[in-house]
Amino acid sequence: MQRIAFLAISLIGLLFSNAAFSQKISLPNDLPSSYAAFSEKLDSLRKVRHIPGLAAAIVKDQELVWSEGYGKSHFDTGDGMTFKNVTADTPFWIASVTKTFLGLSFLQLEEEGIVNLDDKINDMPGWSNFCNWLSNSTIVFGQNLHCNSPITIQNVLNHTVNGKPGTQFLYNPIMYSRLSRYLEYVYGNPISDAEKGHNRLAQHIQKNILGPAGMTRTMSSQWQREKSKVFFDMAQGYKYTDGRYTALRRPKRHLAGGAGIVSTVNDLAKYDIALDSGLLASNEVMQKLFTPAVSPDGTNLPYAFGWYVQEYNGEKLIWHAGWDEEVGFTALFLKIPERNLTLILLANSEGMWWGNPLDKATVEKSLFADLFLDEFVFHTRD
Repeated sequence: MQRIAFLAISLIGLLFSNAAFSQKISLPNDLPSSYAAFSEKLDSLRKVRHIPGLAAAIVKDQELVWSEGYGKSHFDTGDGMTFKNVTADTPFWIASVTKTFLGLSFLQLEEEGIVNLDDKINDMPGWSNFCNWLSNSTIVFGQNLHCNSPITIQNVLNHTVNGKPGTQFLYNPIMYSRLSRYLEYVYGNPISDAEKGHNRLAQHIQKNILGPAGMTRTMSSQWQREKSKVFFDMAQGYKYTDGRYTALRRPKRHLAGGAGIVSTVNDLAKYDIALDSGLLASNEVMQKLFTPAVSPDGTNLPYAFGWYVQEYNGEKLIWHAGWDEEVGFTALFLKIPERNLTLILLANSEGMWWGNPLDKATVEKSLFADLFLDEFVFHTRD
């Protein structure tokens, strides 16, 4: 039966792009025509990029002003072989956008006195075996990794691990994935507990971020039993090749650090509003959260605590993307702070990814970010 269902995907996958589905939520009645124009162009871009399902939201002045869903979330092999429409409340694997929650969590934990960002991740059990394996592998994230050099938790959070720690930026998601293990170590637990269920980091994120922000459609890990409906509603990830859609495996269930959260654009809008309204942390923590690391010569590096920070055409852009080709999801969370404006996008294929370099921040090269910036910031499109 499953094989028949997957073959059906290749035959009617192109129907994914036939319609957009608006999520009926409470939004202002006087939405400017720019949202309708942006929505049409966004859906056209989705179709060009062969994305089965896409959800989008815009936050302006700490208010959700627009959100919408397009296409299909997954192919249901049950009665009638029906497709499910994407809405703004459809849960997606947000991939590396999870890192924004990690940055905030560790700053909260530092303020609570539970962790010290100057402590060394080298002290964690199993570090030598892990680091030696990574540094001797062909994986790019192990290049120029000095396992005997002291590497602080802040180095990991800022992606300044490779080379002499603290001196240069290289995006390193594998190192981020050690942070859930590190927190188990801080609490005196075996580091293996990080993979055994709803771990300490996931618990902290639920208590200190998801709960206060009212994010009821977000799972800090897929082991969160009280949010099982989110798990079962989560979109299916797909790969598109030569006119065919293939359903990919489901993501791993635990929160590792580099990825692990499942959410919706409406819930991520709540997260954005909670961040900017100061609901989630003190002023000191919020100021530090978006402050980029600095190299020894005083140059700002393109990453803060779980967020890229860059300048583009005179605008400060704070953002993070997600890309998980193995499970078929991409995401984009883009903030323009001086304009109090945010774009959030979630997709169930890798069609949104633009190949951002590991050592730079170039969100403007994303076709989706470029569309948004031109429509709402620079106004350069006809």
